[in-house]
This record gives sequence, C-alpha cells and structure tokens, in this order.
Amino acid sequence: MSNPHLAQIHALRQNARRFWAAWQAEEARLAQLSDIEFVEQANDLLRQFCPECIVEREGNAPDSDDLPSLVFSSEGIREHFPQVQALAELAQTQRYHVRAFRSPESSVAPDLSIDDFGIGIGDFLLNTSDVAIALNEWRMLPALEIAFTRPIPTDMCDHAQNIAIIMLDHIIGEWAASVKIGMVDFVDNIAPERAMSFTALPKKLNQMWRELGYTGVYPEPEWQFGTYQIEEDEDREQDALVLMRNESAASLLGRADMGWVVCVEAQLASKADLDAAYELQDSIEAEASLNQQGIFTLSVMNMTNGTRTMYYNSSNPAGLVEKAAVLCEQCPLPAEVSCQYDPNWSYYRF
Repeated sequence: MSNPHLAQIHALRQNARRFWAAWQAEEARLAQLSDIEFVEQANDLLRQFCPECIVEREGNAPDSDDLPSLVFSSEGIREHFPQVQALAELAQTQRYHVRAFRSPESSVAPDLSIDDFGIGIGDFLLNTSDVAIALNEWRMLPALEIAFTRPIPTDMCDHAQNIAIIMLDHIIGEWAASVKIGMVDFVDNIAPERAMSFTALPKKLNQMWRELGYTGVYPEPEWQFGTYQIEEDEDREQDALVLMRNESAASLLGRADMGWVVCVEAQLASKADLDAAYELQDSIEAEASLNQQGIFTLSVMNMTNGTRTMYYNSSNPAGLVEKAAVLCEQCPLPAEVSCQYDPNWSYYRF
C-alpha cells in the first residue's frame, strides 16, 4: 500500500482479524481450561498476532447469567492502544463480552478495597494508605503530585515509585492513567490542606475532567476559535507561528474514539496560495465532520518556512486520510497527508 499511514492502520486491523479467526477455532477448547491455563494459552495465541497486547478473563458470579469478559490491555503503553482498540472493535465471540483496557474495578482484587490495596516487591510492601496525592492542572490536563506518608528505604525508592504508578493504573483504570493524567511528579511531601488519599482520586479526577470541559459531547455549531502567535527566535530555533485553535473541539479531548489526528501540510508561496489553503482546509473539514466522525482542531501557519498545517481528529482516520489525499491531489498547492495516534491531543494543548 503506497500510503504508510493507511498501511499502519490497516495492519492493526488485520492483526486483530487474524487473531479472532484463530480464536474462533480454539475458543471451545480454551473455555474448558482452568483460569491459569486459560490465561497462559490465550496469551500464547494472542502473541502470535499482537505481541504487544495481553488478554485477561474476568469471570462472572456462579449464580449470574451474564457472560464473562475478555479484557485486552497493553499494560498502559499508550503507543499500543490502537491495537487494543482494534481487538475490541473487531471481536468475534459468542461466549464473552469484550472490552479494551483494564477498568478500575477489575484491577483490584474483589476482597479488597482501595484503602487496603497493596503491592509488594520481595519483602517490600506498599499500601495505598502509604501514598498521598495532590491534583493540579498542567497543559490543560490533570497532573499528580505523589508523596509517601511513611519513610521509604533509600534502596527501595525506585521500587516504591514504580509501585505507585502501578497502583494509579489499578485505581483509575488503564485508559485514565495513560491518557487523562498529563504528568506525575514525585515530591518529598504535600501540604496537608492539599493532600488527598488514593481513595479520593477517581471522584476528584472525574470532577476536574468535567470542569476542564472534556464532556465527550460533539460541540454544537458556531464553534469558538482562539488565535495565538509565537515570535521567531533564531537562538532557540523557534519559527514564527500563527496558530488558530478550535476551542470548542476540546469537548472531545480524551474520547477513546477520537485518538487519531490527521495532519495536512500545504506549501505556500503567495497570497493566492493562502486562499487555496483555506479552501483545502474547509473541504477536508467538511469530510472530517460528516456524521460527527471527526472535527477540525488546529491550524498552524509557519511564517518562517511558508507552510500551513491543518489538524483533524477523527474516529475514522483511514477514511479521512483517503479523502484528504484526494482533495490534496485536486488542490493546486503541494500538500501532504499524514496521521498519528495522539489520544490526549498533545499537539493541541499549549
């Protein structure tokens, strides 16, 4: 396939389809295994097609008629989230519910609460009660400060920090820990008036997410735009930029199906070229927003090198890349289309 970005997306989906074809041939046999054997053999099968992912089975209560669940994960490694999502989207099974990413409630043993949840490495054990946190905002995302409430041996500090990160994944879920938290900073202590326990984090995080406006609801027409300017600085190798951001699009930031961003870069040499770039931007925007599958988010005019880059987040990146490529061919400007996975819109937050 000539377009490497389309090839990447199609490869993820092909990996998932091949796994599910193999799964259907093995599903009945796997269902007869013990929990441990099931997990081992299911993951052996998955690694043949998606080596960066794992699968877990969440059983249902003996007296429940509900199906058990298969939960796919990439252990919080964000670059592999698209493969996890493809596995869930293309699921082929009648025996299980299928879900992408570990949820908070599935990560803690059923006989434990968050208050007494602990993780050990060798003889070292850290409980959630040994950790205090503070919630801040950084670059349009929640950020965490983490401090330990009891002395940690010097040779165990790295272990303690790693355990705290694992706890974060367990307590707020794989997606939230990787996408909704913008930064984690370990500090010596947190002022009592700012400190909270891990127990309080899920509720406080959801509250901050709503306050930041990330509702997941597609914005109504008459979008609001902001314009920003960055001056050229040769010493810092900073080009002169003019940015126009669709502020209304922020409501979709962090939505799981809007993690792909399609970028179109056009070369400009004259005022007429700028007019053509505006027309190209509008044409691709119309395709992106069809049936609310995507949205125009940002344009960056580089005054130093004469380029205009336009960004569109989409739940159908392959389709939008194809349509944008056709529109670029019809445009008189030299223009290139690319796409990347960026689930918390790092390019958008400045």
